[in-house]
Amino acid sequence: MSLGSPLSRAALALVVLLAIPIAACSSTSTTTSTPDAGDAGDDANLPVPLPWSPGTRHLPEDDVLRVHHVQSLGTHNSYHVESPGNTVPDFHYSLAPLDVQLGQQGLRQLELDVHLIALDADFQVFHLGIDSGTTCKTLRECLTVIGTWSGAHRDHEPIYIQIEPKTGFAPEIADAYFAKIEAEILSVLVRERIVTPDEVRGSGATLGATVAKEGWPTLGRTRGRIIFTFDESGPLRDAYSRGRTSLAGRLLFVDSSPGDPVAAVAILNDPVANAAAIKAALAANMIVRTMADDPATDDAAAQAGLQASLAVGATWISTNFPALVAGRTTFASIPGGTPSRCNPVTAPASCAAADIESLAP
Repeated sequence: MSLGSPLSRAALALVVLLAIPIAACSSTSTTTSTPDAGDAGDDANLPVPLPWSPGTRHLPEDDVLRVHHVQSLGTHNSYHVESPGNTVPDFHYSLAPLDVQLGQQGLRQLELDVHLIALDADFQVFHLGIDSGTTCKTLRECLTVIGTWSGAHRDHEPIYIQIEPKTGFAPEIADAYFAKIEAEILSVLVRERIVTPDEVRGSGATLGATVAKEGWPTLGRTRGRIIFTFDESGPLRDAYSRGRTSLAGRLLFVDSSPGDPVAAVAILNDPVANAAAIKAALAANMIVRTMADDPATDDAAAQAGLQASLAVGATWISTNFPALVAGRTTFASIPGGTPSRCNPVTAPASCAAADIESLAP
């Protein structure tokens, strides 16, 4: 979504083309061996995943409330730090480290842009070559921050992470690309910690059929865990989901539409223009990510976008302003959230915010 963005599509395309060479100079990478597309987990250079065990706290509605019953706040380009000398309004924002966002700010949705310079290099995390400021330089580093916070707060509702592939994917290396990114995720987070498409599908004929009939798993099954989705709706999405027919054996979900065999997550970034599509996705028990604002959005428009996002019932509402910053008078928050609230469109009448999660000890 672009709310008042001064950049044209042509300018953005030029910026993207500048990303790889500058990134290679501005970020450091840990070299790994090229992953085998059939068995990425055998890479001897991958570290041991973080220790993890399920939480022990059981709230009264844990076996009733499901993931699609919540409404939570998140951030756009969650790693972002404004680069020195920036003159582009859309790049004029800085966010706190990921663990601060999860803890002090109570966010439960994060977005990571990834670049792959070469198959024998780590995935790097930054926006664009001319906008490369970041609180964590690699996917592994970012996931380590998230996983460490999660492990210390094991009863949190599931954290939703969108991974947006910026550069490095090509259809001819699709298998190697997918094996590598999944191997990097599993080098930090054990599989049991990840809510996978196979788990959500269960014994249903397709993922979409299960979600439409039963919805997402309960909060009791997903506390302390993480959901990953590819934020891409072109060749990468289609290759990963086998033509949008199956995510069997995959770690990540994909952007989809009601009726798709893989329909579980919808990325609909304009809560006004996409309102009808959001309602249709929610009616199919899908989880929906939308955006309340752009970095250049003024206070009034940002609040209008937030109110539209809340009212339409989006599950995850992404903002660039989760806390008050200089030059602004407002920031985004979930009304009555602790940190999340019952989704006004999808949650049962018995739901209370305290049944989802509380930041209190």
